[in-house]
Amino acid sequence: MRIRSRIAPIALTAVMLGGGMAAATAATASADVPKAGAQIQSCYGSAKNYTAVGDGSTAIWPAGTAWARTTSNCADINIKVNYNRHVKVCYRHGCQDYQYAKAGQWKVLDHVPNGWEFYLEFSGGNNGTGKVAY
Repeated sequence: MRIRSRIAPIALTAVMLGGGMAAATAATASADVPKAGAQIQSCYGSAKNYTAVGDGSTAIWPAGTAWARTTSNCADINIKVNYNRHVKVCYRHGCQDYQYAKAGQWKVLDHVPNGWEFYLEFSGGNNGTGKVAY
């Protein structure tokens, strides 16, 4: 009986230490794996404020004859409008169809490689503001 009383605490201590090591190993292993949203956070973290300038029927960003150029920050063109808008992406070879973007929500407009020149066109012609990540 006395032997059992000595073995039980030792065995319990060994189990607890072993479990703690397994938990520490699992925590370390999971710290090395990037979280699913890490790339998205990085992409949106590089977002720029935009102001689209209108002429009565459409509004454009960037204004004038400027072009934006896709970067390695994102694998796509994303927009977050301040007001519900229809927006399309235009490239040197042509424009896509309008897509509906809801205020305050990120919208992926297109998946494109790095280095593509583009501009955004908003329907309605009113000036618009928001964020763009590309």
